[in-house]
Amino acid sequence: MANEKKGKGGEVEGSSNVLKDEPLTKPSALRVTPFVALVLGVTLLAAGLLLTAGAAAQNHQQQRTLQRDAAQVSASFSSYFERARSLDLLLAHDDAFTLTSDGIVDREAANLALAYLQVLYPNAIGEACLIDEHGREIARVTHGVPALESELAMNEAQNAFFFPTLALNPGEVYQAPPYVSMDTGHWVISNSTWIRLDDGSRLIVHFEVSLASFAEYVVTSAPNTHVAVVDGDGRIILQDRIALPPPMDMANMADLANMANSFPITDWSETLRTVSGTAGITTTGGHPAGFRTVGRTVGNANDWMVVEWSTASASLVPMWAGIAVTGLGIVLLAIALVVLRRQQATLRRAARLDHLTGLGNRKALEEALSIALEAARSGDDSVAVLTLDLDGFKQVNDTLGHDKGDLVLREIARRLYANVFEYDTAARMGGDEFAVVLRNLHDVDDVTAVAHRLRDALTRPIEIDGKPRFIGVSIGAAAHPQHGRSTAELLRSADAAMYRAKRDREGVRLYDSGTVVGVSALGLAAELLTAIDNDLLEMVFQPEISLSTGAIVGVEALARWDRPGCGQVPPVEFIALAEETGLIRSLTSLTLRLALDEALSWRKLGVHVPVSVNLSGRVVADRTFPVEVAALLGERGLGADALVLEITETALIHDRDRAVEVLEKLRAAGVRVELDDFGSGYASFGLLQDLPLDGLKIDRTLVVDNTAGGPGLLAATIENAQYRGLKVVAEGVEDAATLDRVRELGCDTAQGYHVGRPMSSDAVRALLRGATSGVTLESVGPSAAVNLP
Repeated sequence: MANEKKGKGGEVEGSSNVLKDEPLTKPSALRVTPFVALVLGVTLLAAGLLLTAGAAAQNHQQQRTLQRDAAQVSASFSSYFERARSLDLLLAHDDAFTLTSDGIVDREAANLALAYLQVLYPNAIGEACLIDEHGREIARVTHGVPALESELAMNEAQNAFFFPTLALNPGEVYQAPPYVSMDTGHWVISNSTWIRLDDGSRLIVHFEVSLASFAEYVVTSAPNTHVAVVDGDGRIILQDRIALPPPMDMANMADLANMANSFPITDWSETLRTVSGTAGITTTGGHPAGFRTVGRTVGNANDWMVVEWSTASASLVPMWAGIAVTGLGIVLLAIALVVLRRQQATLRRAARLDHLTGLGNRKALEEALSIALEAARSGDDSVAVLTLDLDGFKQVNDTLGHDKGDLVLREIARRLYANVFEYDTAARMGGDEFAVVLRNLHDVDDVTAVAHRLRDALTRPIEIDGKPRFIGVSIGAAAHPQHGRSTAELLRSADAAMYRAKRDREGVRLYDSGTVVGVSALGLAAELLTAIDNDLLEMVFQPEISLSTGAIVGVEALARWDRPGCGQVPPVEFIALAEETGLIRSLTSLTLRLALDEALSWRKLGVHVPVSVNLSGRVVADRTFPVEVAALLGERGLGADALVLEITETALIHDRDRAVEVLEKLRAAGVRVELDDFGSGYASFGLLQDLPLDGLKIDRTLVVDNTAGGPGLLAATIENAQYRGLKVVAEGVEDAATLDRVRELGCDTAQGYHVGRPMSSDAVRALLRGATSGVTLESVGPSAAVNLP
């Protein structure tokens, strides 16, 4: 049972329920440390990010440069292959390579044609020859010197280019991979194509270009940049700063044996297998490298790729250093944030601590009560609140001194702390007032049982200066949900019970609805909620007439509440209560439904008069309200012209921008919006310009103002509103003189007791039915209107 609660209390999240002795603040040097670390961390983080970004940008620029240079070298080789191909085809069409009248090729003419290549490729052409389809050499020029007939080879078919050339289609050129020329002993690249003679036989036109002549393409000016041409097998064909092998003696078998090792296979083959595409960036030996393939055409046997790499760092500060600085900055920031968070937690705890007693303060108790209420709403817990006030404590302070008073407060706190459970929360609210949040209760009776037990523990004599002193305690109790559903309601109810207990000297008092008059509003709000939920509110209707025709042009719907057993509750009271308790939204929805139901009945009578409904500031700021209005109109088949919504200046105070947004949506849907009670507040003419309005209702205080400036202000208000295109309604017209005055000033319509009192739905229907027969309020006279129910 809860009335058996005893033992030391624990600390509830958000409270400080345990008496503590350790300091809640740290030395100033320790408090400054995290801020120093924070500043240093931010500085290092910024510097590291800048260094990393700079290094990344320079690395990117280096990679772009490597790619660009590789592309330029690749373009040079592609240009060579294309130029050599074109030249071979052009040479093949030379007239020297035709049959003479004797049916043979003129060797001298052929030698001249082949020797002309030296002019086109100075110091590059090593050997050029003409070979028949059987492999017999017809003519050859080496370094520009024609060979004697006895020097011509009888079988060139053994050369690697021979059969691939004959296998090509007409007009295609075979470009062989690098090999050592049998005639010059140098590494060369050959180009060959075949031509058909008049007798149907074929000749091969072939020339060799020294591989050394391409060395100029792989020359770099940067000392740490290197360029290489690599074939598909990973062999380096050309590379900057590395000379080609010296000429070989083709008769020397040792040279022939070394030929295969002239271009050793490197790890480039593995590197290039990992890249994709014709161009890009890769790495070799940990260094960035740009690569670009050399364009190939049909017959080109050279699968080459140009690679350019740099062994120099792209930036002065390596990227890893920037990353390290950034990481250090992040670590310092993390440390600073952790320390700051711990310090903030300590400060938050200090902010919830009563430093005299070590208990939690009011803020801590309110937070603990809020947490307990959340658990109670989910059905997992039960909650009650006790408020305690010491009796006779002022005499202790006055007679014995404040230091003795502090001793009493600390002893009361110690006893209170010792007699609550760990899931309860005790706090000092201020002065000599304490409070306790109780949890895990079985029923309401347990609350008073715990309160009596605590009072017994607290009222035991306290020894002051060696003498026992008696300190009385008055306790008020309130339980959830019987005595309140929110933190404020429960504390208010417990306070009310405590003051009643102190006044009646009862010691302990459980809250009841008659404790104080002010808290009766809680019960009234519950009754209002019931009345709204069960459609127990009634509507009355007050007409509005045109001052030019006397016809009814509108009807305002007003809610009335007849409280069972108590009679009529003034609208100013229950509407204010609805605002305070959050019931205004539901009240407005009910008013709208009832008002539109009445407007629908008028339509069935053939009367198309709009009904007006007043809006609260909370409703005007609700973005979902236009959707609800559209739905209510649609359900009844009414157009937007059947409804007028009235707002006041005060409704725009809390969230004017949102209110304007909602009003604009309503007007866009066709609903008229009028500003009500203009002149009762600030009477700001700026509102008439800023707000989306269709009409203005001038408050009675301005309509009946007969002071020196009153009529002038009324006239100016009417003129200003009409200048802005607004319909002007005079409210509070209660006599004929006022009606005549507002008519003379140009008001469009009027409303008031002289025009018509609020009346029942039956009465307003009868009035509107008469209006369809040509009867107006003015035609039957003001007294008839006043006498309407």
